Amino acid sequence: RDLGGVQLGHDRVRQDPALSTPSRRDPRRHRRSGDRQRGQGLVEFALAFPVIVLLVVVFIEGGRAVYSYTSITNAAREGARVAAVNQLTSSAECDESRPIEDPADAHWTITGCTIAAATGLGLTPADVSVSYAAPPGTTLSCSPTIHIGCIASVTVTYAYAPSTPLVSGVLPSISMTATSQIPVERVFP
Repeated sequence: RDLGGVQLGHDRVRQDPALSTPSRRDPRRHRRSGDRQRGQGLVEFALAFPVIVLLVVVFIEGGRAVYSYTSITNAAREGARVAAVNQLTSSAECDESRPIEDPADAHWTITGCTIAAATGLGLTPADVSVSYAAPPGTTLSCSPTIHIGCIASVTVTYAYAPSTPLVSGVLPSISMTATSQIPVERVFP
């Protein structure tokens, strides 16, 4: 039978396809909408991902720079501590457990202990400088002879270079300098 586009069968009701209108539950329409949402998500990810990667790289390089500066600051402090009791700079060793019996064969020196305090940076003796000056407001002479009370000043210089190509293209190298001062407590040798 035909009742205005609806055909009745045995126990099913079927609608004439020619008279039907697309419904909201049409799987083809739903699939297209899902494809658009997935495409939109992909575009958002493609725009956000480089920004996220840039932030991660900047945080990593910033952490490395802070670590480097902290290391050279600690190295300068360690060198100044040694300079307060030992004015030798000839050797690059730092074995404080052995006493210095011969100044020509020193086992721990200002330069050696400064370099040892910043082992991860690859400092060289050229990166460490030591100077002595009279305290302000005194007539004490600290050159050419060092006296107790002179101010030992240890300066460490380091050229920080970023390890990632992205940051090294923008910042090729940063020169870092740290200085520590302490009065001389003992003159040796």
